Parts: sequence; structure tokens; C-alpha cells
Amino acid sequence: MAGRIKKYFIFAKSGVQTTFAYRGAVFLWFLGGLVNAVVMCLLWWAIYKFSPQSAIAGYTLPQMMMYMILSAIIGEVTFSDTMSEISYDVHEGLIGMRLMKPVNYRAQLGFTAVGSFAARMAIIGIPMIVAGTLLSCFAFGLTGIVWYNVLLSIVAIFLTMLFTDSLCFLFGQIAFKTHAMFGVSTILSTVTMFLSGAMIPLALFPAWAQNVLAFTPFPSIMSMPIQLFLGKLGGMETLQAFGISLAWLVFLNLLGHALYKLSVRHVVVFGG
Repeated sequence: MAGRIKKYFIFAKSGVQTTFAYRGAVFLWFLGGLVNAVVMCLLWWAIYKFSPQSAIAGYTLPQMMMYMILSAIIGEVTFSDTMSEISYDVHEGLIGMRLMKPVNYRAQLGFTAVGSFAARMAIIGIPMIVAGTLLSCFAFGLTGIVWYNVLLSIVAIFLTMLFTDSLCFLFGQIAFKTHAMFGVSTILSTVTMFLSGAMIPLALFPAWAQNVLAFTPFPSIMSMPIQLFLGKLGGMETLQAFGISLAWLVFLNLLGHALYKLSVRHVVVFGG
């Protein structure tokens, strides 16, 4: 078993090397996310300035600033190219060669995504989380950050990457049916960002929406790691959140595998 998994480490290494080779592009993408975070921070600063309350939906101004900073960082480091890779392989006719190789196609894409995530965390993730925390603490007066919550949030961020990759693989199966993958990717990204709490905290949603979303995979993508970082989840809430996350992660991968098996039946390869 260990030997079969070991052969996929080369794909994780490839993901690391590719990310470092194109680190300039990674920084540019992150710069776009950072600009968005700055705009959101200014917007929330204006809202709190004219609000009669010091906390909105349980978040103080320093916590909301940290929320927006973490949202931008997590969004960039957990980005997955899996959907684009599937689309490219299908449309360029490379999928036949992929299927003939003695490796599992899903595992290949997954380990590549893990390697890319590790590199992104090293390049911008950890440095920016440290810088953002220091800025929030000294400039905005953020308090209550403890080391074990930070570690738990990093584990949750890793799960976020797995969720993102699983969703991209699941919806990537549409590439076997259509060339309009840019629209699919845009819709998936927008819906995921909104329902995961990347745009606004889920605490600002109506109570019925929060109850429904609590049993979906979306809070695990953004809301859970940020709440863990800010110490807003108790012991039982943390266990429940991780339990729901792992259950959904298994389900999404099983569903993606089933759809993949159906999709490859329609692959027709010409040539020799």
C-alpha cells in the first residue's frame, strides 16, 4: 500500500516545483486578492464607524479586519487547477494518454494540488498570516489569538484545499460534455465564495440559512478555518465541524469517482 502511494509523491513534487517556477504569477494573483481584502476592510471600517454597536454579529472591528485578511489568504493558497487540467486534457485529446498510464488520474491531480498548496503556503500563506495577525493586533487591537487555535485553523485550511480540489474534480467532469468550462468555473467560484462566508461572515445570514448551511460542505471551505483562528468555536463545536467536514469530503470524492467512471466511458481516442 505504501509503495503504491509513494509513486504519487512525484506529482506532489511537481506541484511544488511548478508553483515555485511560476511564483511571480502566484504573487500577482495574490495581489489581486489582497486588493479585494483592502477594499473589504475599508468597507467594514466605514460600517463599524457609523454603527452604534461595537460588535456586529459577534465580530468586533479587529476581528472583522482579520476575517477579511484571512479570507483573501485562504482563497489564494487553496486555489485548485484541477478543473482546468481536466478541461485541457479532454479538449486537447491528452486524456487518452493519461488513462493509459499506470497511475490513477484522480490521485495524480490530487497529489499535484497538494504539492501546489504546500508551495503556496510557504510562499504567501504562512508569511501573510503572520503579517496579517501582527497588523490586526498592533494596528487594530486584535486579541484572543492562541497557538492551538492557529494550528487547528491550518489543519482546517488544508481541508479547505481538499474540498476545493474535490469540487473542481467533480464539476470538471462537465468538460467531457461541453467546452464552456470558463462559465462553469466562474459560477462554481462565485457560489462557493458566497455560501462559504468568504464575502461576508455566515453569522450575518438569516438564522434559517445558517442552520441549513451548517450541514453542507460550504462552511468548511472558509468560515470554519477563520472561526477556529479567531477562537469562536468551542471544543464540541470544533469536533462537530471537523466531523461534518470529513464526512462531506468522503462523499464528494466518492461522487466524483462515480461520475468520472461514467465520463471516461465516452472517451474516444484516435491514432496509435
